[in-house]
Amino acid sequence: MTIDAIRTEIKALVFDHDAEGLAGRLARLTDAERAAVAADARGLLAELRTDWDAGWGVGGLVVGAAEVMMMVGAATLPGPAGAATWLTRRDLNPRWSDAPNPHRLVRAISGRPASWRADLAVRLARRVRRTDDRFVPLALALLRDAGVTPPDHEPLVAAWLSATVLAEDPLTPHLLPKIFEATGAGRALSAETLTPQPSHWLALTARTLPREQIIVGCVGRFLRGGDGRDLRFFVRLHTFVAPTPQESAGRLRDYLRLLPVAPGQVAELAWRQVRGARLDPADVAEAIEAMTFRQETGLAVKGLTWLDRHLGRHPERVSDHVTALTHAYGHASHEVRDRAVTLTLKHAAHLTDTAPILEAADLLPSASARQLFERFTEDWSGDFTPGRLPEATVPGPFPGSGPASGPLEVGDWVGVEAWLAAVTRQAHADRDALKQTLARRFGEELRPVLYDMPAWRSPRDWCTALARELVNPGEDPGPPDARPPRRRSSSRGTTSEGGRASTRGTTSDERQASSWATSSGERRSGAEEPGDLGQALYDSMMNVAATAYQLFPGLRTIFPLHEMPDSFQEEFLRTTDLRTDPPEPEAPPEDLYDPRTRPAPAPWNRLPSPRRCAGPDLFLLSRLDELLRAAKAGTLPPVLLATPTRADGHLDPETLLDRLIECAAAGREPLPLDLQQALLRVPPGPSPDLAERARAIGTAAAATVAHWFGRGALPSPRVELTWTLRPGSYGDQALDQDAKVSWEPIPPTGLAHLDTLLTAPETISFRRGSREFWPGMTPHHRELAAAHLAVGLIDGFHQPQLTIDDLSALAQAEGTSGPATALILAYFLTLEGDEAVPPLLRLAAEGALPAAETGRLLGLLDRRTRHAAGPALPSLELAARQGAHEEVWTILCHFLAVFLPGEGERAQRPHTDAVVLATTIATWAGARGEIPEVAAYAKRRGSTSLTRACRGLHQLLTRQT
Repeated sequence: MTIDAIRTEIKALVFDHDAEGLAGRLARLTDAERAAVAADARGLLAELRTDWDAGWGVGGLVVGAAEVMMMVGAATLPGPAGAATWLTRRDLNPRWSDAPNPHRLVRAISGRPASWRADLAVRLARRVRRTDDRFVPLALALLRDAGVTPPDHEPLVAAWLSATVLAEDPLTPHLLPKIFEATGAGRALSAETLTPQPSHWLALTARTLPREQIIVGCVGRFLRGGDGRDLRFFVRLHTFVAPTPQESAGRLRDYLRLLPVAPGQVAELAWRQVRGARLDPADVAEAIEAMTFRQETGLAVKGLTWLDRHLGRHPERVSDHVTALTHAYGHASHEVRDRAVTLTLKHAAHLTDTAPILEAADLLPSASARQLFERFTEDWSGDFTPGRLPEATVPGPFPGSGPASGPLEVGDWVGVEAWLAAVTRQAHADRDALKQTLARRFGEELRPVLYDMPAWRSPRDWCTALARELVNPGEDPGPPDARPPRRRSSSRGTTSEGGRASTRGTTSDERQASSWATSSGERRSGAEEPGDLGQALYDSMMNVAATAYQLFPGLRTIFPLHEMPDSFQEEFLRTTDLRTDPPEPEAPPEDLYDPRTRPAPAPWNRLPSPRRCAGPDLFLLSRLDELLRAAKAGTLPPVLLATPTRADGHLDPETLLDRLIECAAAGREPLPLDLQQALLRVPPGPSPDLAERARAIGTAAAATVAHWFGRGALPSPRVELTWTLRPGSYGDQALDQDAKVSWEPIPPTGLAHLDTLLTAPETISFRRGSREFWPGMTPHHRELAAAHLAVGLIDGFHQPQLTIDDLSALAQAEGTSGPATALILAYFLTLEGDEAVPPLLRLAAEGALPAAETGRLLGLLDRRTRHAAGPALPSLELAARQGAHEEVWTILCHFLAVFLPGEGERAQRPHTDAVVLATTIATWAGARGEIPEVAAYAKRRGSTSLTRACRGLHQLLTRQT
């Protein structure tokens, strides 16, 4: 047969995917025929990439014909190095395809010389990097076929262990002894088991290798370290071999080195070896000290048990084990700590130096430390004395500001209130100067989409619009639904037939302006310079997204435009004429004290829908809307009534009267919502004298204030928290639960917006866009602000959008506290820990800490949500040390009643930690009286850590003084 016929035949076998026929034909090629086929190999590969029927792969990978092409290259390329490179080509080894048949490949190269095949086998074996490399079975098959010694290559050992097991593998004598040194070998063998009978590799290793080699290899592997999975096989192999004391004697020093730092299963094994050996006293002390240093309770208990038996025979050696005892004092397990204290007291007569014992006693709970101090200190004066609660301080004066301040940060409620007050006052005193100031400060402070947004949710947007209105009156064209469709110039893009618009032709200044993306003034991600690749990609992405939003109107129902990212809003509103869904119409704010001065209703507003806005948010934004309308109508008052005089939002009544007089002198009535906000900020309680002075001013607003002062402020709402699991919920950890914050109706004031704010919401609102303002809006009604913040806090699917600053603001406010404040405090105790301690101390100092509710809700948070109560315990102890010990005791009493495991529930370490902490706090607070849930646990049989802790607490609470 001619060379050309051979080449044609091989090509036909390749394109027919006839692997069996190809393997037999390649094995019979002569040297000349191999050279001819080898010359065609790369051309064949290129041709396969363009032949879909032959097997085209993703990304230039030949999938369907990979095996036959591997056979062609391995059987025809002249040198072993080139063949090995061919077999490991990336385009022939896609990881998602099946591995080639190693036996066919071995058959295909069977016509090559034995030395050539051995060289290829070694080279291919050295290229193994992972146990799942596709060519691993081929490399192993070539090694076995060539009968060559495998190279010293660690990944090959792990790959061999992970491959198919052969009954009589010629590689076993070469590779099995290397499992103790090869990286990855232990992980490859981690599934091997001893029971019910040793699995393959355990039995094979024990049967094949000498005992001495196994013991030395295992100990050496332990000393090199690794995690539990890496060492699991060697622990089981060592256990299976079961070294005798004589075999272990020469390696006791190695076993001692493993005790303090090795993984638990290795340390357990090492303990068994040294425990049964003959050790000198110094080695015994070292071993026990290492055991009590371990964090595993079982190992530390075994170490103390060993120490107890050792001291039973040699009590005079207790001083040699002080370090072991003091290590145990700081252990996380109550059982370990209790055993260590018992051992110390049992052998106290033989201790010569008690200073280390007393120094380490501070690590113990109060009750345990007390035993040591009473035994070793003659002049001990008693238990730890907690500090005193800090005195409640009055917040400082409200800071001033000017019209040029800014940019107004999102959440800076103090800055916003101060800026509004300054702008209003100067607009009345010197409007031209104010215009120049605002023009310099807010000349470019305008997001491109601000006037194209149907609703403004951020107070900063309203402030920006107010500033721009004062600089350029009438600039605002109104919401997009209240004006005709826009006609855009070519510089802003040309609308296509499909409704999309091109961004080509956009000027550099416009692209620069469109980079404003958030209400805080930050630029959107991507490059800031025009023409930059990152900016171009970002613009393209926004254009595609806006097009999809336009073509599928249903998306605007699921994802309202005003809730989309600002950069998306900008692109959509810039490139489409389609109108967004209008917000629900709402009547403009009413002047409730003088209907004759009520302004004509505007045909539009940008207030969000009440159904999507929390009550305090709507009240605040309505007040800002009122201020903007007054600026548009030229009816701004000379001064705002509601600007606080104290940093917590409190408004001094005398200052309110002075502002009313100033408005009366200017012939202007204050704005209605501004008046209502001012009434919320004055202190509670009737003030007849102030009422008479207000009535004497003679204006409608002053008459409203006089009526308010005459009857006193509104009563604080009586908030209720209802938290129930719905029928069919699976256990307490279910997400299917109802948690509703509500309060009894407050007598109406006749002021519509104020009454709305004081009404409990019917549905959960997840948007808290201006929550930082809320405590300062009701500074004398802490629980009212807390109730609005707590709405939706208990929810398995949404983040509550609260920060520790919200809790601090609540603590700074005044008024009663109830379950809403308690829920927020308990929530942050589980999350922020020590950061929640200062607000807790402030509430306790004011006598406003809802301790019982906090404890109960802390327990429910642990049971019914993902927020574990364990992290709150150190913070509660810190608060108790700083003077809130009586309040913390009340928290813990009600917490334990909910938190302790019920019938059929398994006790965990946090349960014992809570009872031990309660014992300490009860000692500091001098508490007495039974806790039923603790008493029930104390009467149980058994000697678990939790039952012992409950017995100790129960005895402390019920003992006679």
